[in-house]
Amino acid sequence: MTSEKKPVQLTARTVSGHVVANAPISGDFEATLTDTDGKPIVGRQITFYSTASGQRVGSATTDQSGIAKLNSGSKILDPVIVASTLTTGCEARFEGDDEYQAASAHAGTAVGV
Repeated sequence: MTSEKKPVQLTARTVSGHVVANAPISGDFEATLTDTDGKPIVGRQITFYSTASGQRVGSATTDQSGIAKLNSGSKILDPVIVASTLTTGCEARFEGDDEYQAASAHAGTAVGV
């Protein structure tokens, strides 16, 4: 007897981004993973990809609120990928697991200069 995987809801947003002359390019990306009742799903990996290039920006694990936060400043990332992601947005993906279905969500841009 096989049990079906539970559906999830994934939302994503670009919290902030900074492109400043003579300073590092940085971006803050966030995704929230919940079940269909809105309850947080804890301890699952969310991976963020650039909408422009499809390249992986980084990944983070959901916290007690179901939120995965990626700060590009805390990761060793290619600044060109971060810059293109800040201008075109990102895709957050949960690959699914034994209990939950996979999901993806798009986040728009948020750039400060």
